[in-house]
Amino acid sequence: MNTKNAHVAIIGTRGIPAKYGGFETFAEELSIRLVKKGMKVSVLCDKYSVSDPLLKGVNLIMMPVTKTTSPIRYYFYSLLYALRHADIIIVTGTGGAFFYPINLIFRKIILTNTDGVEFRRDKWSYLTKRLIKFSEYLSVKLSTAIIADSAEIKQYLLQAYPTLKKKNIYKIEYGAHENSSYDIEILKKYSLSKDSYFLVVARLVEENNIHLIIQGFQNTKTNKKLVIVGGFSNDSYCKSLNSNEDDRILFLGGIYDKEELMVIRYACFAYMHGHSVGGTNPSLLEALGSKNIIIAHDNVYNKEVTQGKMFYFRDFYECSERINQVLKMELQMRVSKKNFSLSLINGYYNWDNITQKYFKTLKKHL
Repeated sequence: MNTKNAHVAIIGTRGIPAKYGGFETFAEELSIRLVKKGMKVSVLCDKYSVSDPLLKGVNLIMMPVTKTTSPIRYYFYSLLYALRHADIIIVTGTGGAFFYPINLIFRKIILTNTDGVEFRRDKWSYLTKRLIKFSEYLSVKLSTAIIADSAEIKQYLLQAYPTLKKKNIYKIEYGAHENSSYDIEILKKYSLSKDSYFLVVARLVEENNIHLIIQGFQNTKTNKKLVIVGGFSNDSYCKSLNSNEDDRILFLGGIYDKEELMVIRYACFAYMHGHSVGGTNPSLLEALGSKNIIIAHDNVYNKEVTQGKMFYFRDFYECSERINQVLKMELQMRVSKKNFSLSLINGYYNWDNITQKYFKTLKKHL
């Protein structure tokens, strides 16, 4: 089939324009660029999430339910629509894999981006972890091809599912933009100034190691602040994070205004990334695009993205040491690290490059 006649559906996100997280940004950036390459693209969206059926040539299709309240039904309706109307389906996450057997009737092309190793997340119960692991198995078994968002995720999948060696698995990461935005007025809104704070932008869950970052920061004597951006919940972990009395630590809650968040990223002294589960993390890429110096949790995923050339910690003591190292850096070294961050985005982790990799993969299977 000619790619210009092919209809691609992207399912599993909450929809676009992106308002929530990495998968939504992925869907928006990829779909718009695929349309520019002449493809017909539909993104399936939450109920009532959009008011216009088109976004820069991308068809926005509203489902009768929302992913937030009915994730399983959302995947079902999305997959059923895509199977009926599209030629090739890109599925984000493995939640829809329980319904892949329906494709035995339609025989459409399904590419599944499995995301990280979701069943390892601490927030899930034992039973939920087993269900997530089973959905991962179904994705590998029943997809036409698998997308791994990092080399480490690809290696994990090949080891966990040896039959994948006989199927198609592709390493395609995420992208980010260069961010040169700086509006001092936005910083004043949060009582911040340029280079006066270390920054964390993350979901406040245990595997993102916010507790280690806070402990490490508290063990330093810097006058700079630690700014944490992330929505609070009433669980015990969030309550424990907010129990400290260090007035240098600021919890700003969730910030969903893209421009404000871009400025806050761009103006930080260094970015602290505690994520320990998953592959190529979008928030880390966005920090690199903001020319941030990175202090990251020491794991294969973060080192892969940053090529092992930033600063890494495994516990709060090492975190404290890395903060002090960055505080003592000479200006020339700071500039060098910042330029290296941006070079990773401009040289590889950008949406034009990522889209081209998807486009080649789609052409291969059409």
